[in-house]
Amino acid sequence: MVGAMNLVERLLNRMAPAYRAATGPEGPLTTPPARTPADRDVLHYSTVFRAVQILETSIAGLPLRQLRDGVEIVPQLPIISRPDPNRHRSEFVRLTVGDMVVRGEAFWLKLRGLDGTVKGLRVLPASLVSITDLSGDPANPWKQYGYMGNVYRDEDILHLPFVSIPGRLHGLGPVEAGRAEINGAMDARDAKAMWFDEPAQPSGILSTDKMINDEIATNTKQRFEKNMKGVKVIGGGMTYTPLLLSPSDIQYLETQKFDTTLLSRLFGIPPKLMLAESGSSLTYSNVEQEWSQFADFTLNAYVQPMKDALSMVIPRGQTIDFGWDSFRRSDTKTRMETYKIAIEAGVMTVDEARSRENMPPLGGSQEGTNTDEA
Repeated sequence: MVGAMNLVERLLNRMAPAYRAATGPEGPLTTPPARTPADRDVLHYSTVFRAVQILETSIAGLPLRQLRDGVEIVPQLPIISRPDPNRHRSEFVRLTVGDMVVRGEAFWLKLRGLDGTVKGLRVLPASLVSITDLSGDPANPWKQYGYMGNVYRDEDILHLPFVSIPGRLHGLGPVEAGRAEINGAMDARDAKAMWFDEPAQPSGILSTDKMINDEIATNTKQRFEKNMKGVKVIGGGMTYTPLLLSPSDIQYLETQKFDTTLLSRLFGIPPKLMLAESGSSLTYSNVEQEWSQFADFTLNAYVQPMKDALSMVIPRGQTIDFGWDSFRRSDTKTRMETYKIAIEAGVMTVDEARSRENMPPLGGSQEGTNTDEA
């Protein structure tokens, strides 16, 4: 009877080790304080919202491949085809990318099965996760994570920082790094809104051709300011000249263009996608190169931590990779010529070429053929 109870207890303890509070070698670990979100929500600024949406959509649409020695494994493990059992994979990826953009990092909680192996992953809101270093050594930290009153060990959490800085426990992302620039852009937007929302008389100049002393000038100004919203009656030869702005100045058009270009650079997104004026006409080759650079230097910065983290929860010797063909695709004529050369050289089969074009295999002999002999 005692043996059966011990067995049940062991099974229950193994069922969800990621959910129970972690304990260190010297007793229970201290619960770190929860992180609080920033007061100003940058996602309420349209340019930042657009940048986050572009990054999430671009990466969530990439195919995910499970490889062994460079050869794709089909079918994929459930943890790769659907990391979180309660969410579609695309949503799981979007949540991860969104946190990496806005918070500079993402956190995946490991979901374990009865045998203790990792069966799934869950994205924890980065704004609610805290990190404490129990080692006191920034070069070799012993991380402890706090989330919603629970404490987790390093082996229960996969931490995905966007940019890692030595001695810094939290990752650094574009929003935090460019907080001053984003706040400046939001201030300009708010100033424009206040200009249109404020019903009062705009600033101006009260003038007269008569000689008046300081007391009369001060009293006249105060009476005028007290009745900014009503009908004005000005006597004593006084005239009022409002200080008006041009329509482009009122709309802050030049400021908006500058801010959009600035944020395009901050987020690493081609200006054309952000509807910013790049100042130059782009040829097809320029656009193709721009897309390739966008994939290599921006999207890959988000994808690489996800690849590394997913590779840690699959059998040893296997790796995870994202497909980039959609971002590096040439025009149809160039692709067909490239496939023809690769097939005739024996580097690629016909079915492999068809697979890259999302076409079903032909089957049969896949040896390269010389089309000139036909």
